[in-house]
Amino acid sequence: MMRISLNLLSPQQKEYLKYERAYFYVRTVMWLMIIFTITISSLLLIARLMLQDNYATVLTTTAMVNNKNTVIDHEIANLNKTLMEMEKIQSDFIKWSNIIIDINSVIPENIEVTYLNLEQKNRLFNLHGKALRREDFLNLKSALEKLPYLEELSSPLTNLLLRENVSFEFSGKINFKKVSL
Repeated sequence: MMRISLNLLSPQQKEYLKYERAYFYVRTVMWLMIIFTITISSLLLIARLMLQDNYATVLTTTAMVNNKNTVIDHEIANLNKTLMEMEKIQSDFIKWSNIIIDINSVIPENIEVTYLNLEQKNRLFNLHGKALRREDFLNLKSALEKLPYLEELSSPLTNLLLRENVSFEFSGKINFKKVSL
């Protein structure tokens, strides 16, 4: 079978029809692009609103956490300050009773102590008293020199002048590093 095509349109009408089809395709493509752009814009706008809401929530949560942490940080700072003060107090602590017991244990029987001064700040040691005999005084001197924490122990020469009823004085420095706790 043979196909016969009958063309009743003039060449100008054919040209016009060709441009009209092209215009229709371009217009359809443009509408599709506009619809696509509007859809994407709507989705981006919704995503932006969701992100803004999420950002506001995160800021609020962070602010609350920071406020909570500020209180905790303040409490920790106060506790650390207290601990440092306690550590300073403990580092300055000296168990004076051990020193006094040691000094008392080396004092011979015939000696009477009238004055004992122990200074932490200047690390000074002073001891005054009376010995019945000079030998008791010398025994006390040698016993005090044997104590490991008493340094630079000195006494005036006048302590050695009398044989009996010797009034004596000792002075020196205390080495707190050698004091046993």
